[in-house]
Amino acid sequence: MFFELVNILLRRFKLRCPCCGHGHLFQTTFRLRVRCEACGERFEREPGQWFGAVYVNLLLTLVLPVVGFTVTQTLTSLSMSQQIGIWTPVAALGPLAFYRLSQGRWTSIVFLGEGLYLPWPNR
Repeated sequence: MFFELVNILLRRFKLRCPCCGHGHLFQTTFRLRVRCEACGERFEREPGQWFGAVYVNLLLTLVLPVVGFTVTQTLTSLSMSQQIGIWTPVAALGPLAFYRLSQGRWTSIVFLGEGLYLPWPNR
């Protein structure tokens, strides 16, 4: 049970199906598959499920510039305008950069949460 949980959590970083680990989550760079091509598991359980992924993406997008600004403020002698020039584009591009990672994480969270209560057909 413990190793299965670890495998499911590792699959989110590989952007693989949390159920079987073989199928890819994404069809293209920004388009999520409806079902796993290997096991047929449906990724979207209910409408509105992806709001959690939006919050994960928002968290990742906000943490990077805040931590980066704090580190550069502490360790460098850059002016405030220079730091804003660095961290504003990072914050603007963050949602695109973290989209796939946040979708993979949220798919694993949904799988773990519902997998405890619902019978999964391919397990």
